[in-house]
Amino acid sequence: MRKPSHPLLQIVVKFVFRGYPDQVVTQLGPGQIIPLRPFTSVELYEGDRRLLATMLGDLRTLLDEAAAGEREVLPDERVAWKDDGLRRRTILCNPSALMPEAGLCAVGFFSERHPDVNIGPLERANDEIVREFKKYPGVLSYSSYELPASNWANLVLHDEPDVAERWRGGQVHARAVENLSPLHYRNVRIHNCRLPDGLAGEILIERTKYFDYEAGDVWRAVRELPTTS
Repeated sequence: MRKPSHPLLQIVVKFVFRGYPDQVVTQLGPGQIIPLRPFTSVELYEGDRRLLATMLGDLRTLLDEAAAGEREVLPDERVAWKDDGLRRRTILCNPSALMPEAGLCAVGFFSERHPDVNIGPLERANDEIVREFKKYPGVLSYSSYELPASNWANLVLHDEPDVAERWRGGQVHARAVENLSPLHYRNVRIHNCRLPDGLAGEILIERTKYFDYEAGDVWRAVRELPTTS
């Protein structure tokens, strides 16, 4: 397991959060840098926020078209298309609960895959996870954006903070994390966000969880971010 070189990182705390109990998690400061783990760079926030905003824009467009009678959107229907040869998709899991001005919560997922590992099992598991959303009415929408090298960014909107923990703690998701993530991913970062002004507002990242699957034992870290609203 690689050892962090920054002296502040020698302080490793027991940070217990639902889904990963009793795991050693490194607490990162808002601007803290880990040279050996570039996927934790704070410079990635700008691009991540831009992609999350793009996926939110896709969702707004879909809802606007439905409201204007230009298309019918059914619950759990997958709307998929390509942009410059890369796939994008949006699923309205619970359209009636997506009130434009209601405050929302969100989870943003970014990863770096092992390019030489067959992506088939991961995509099948992802499809199964998405189908499971109907068991959790608080999950309102799911969006995904294909990136180069078969990487993906995902955005899940939900109504209450604990909804995300419930579906992530479900058997299907937990099995995928345990069995597939270490094989397919080099690293993962997960943003816990909120939209205080609803769909028309800005996505604010409050916390980021990091997972390094190339560190022998899985290395975990969390960064809390100050927000202005």
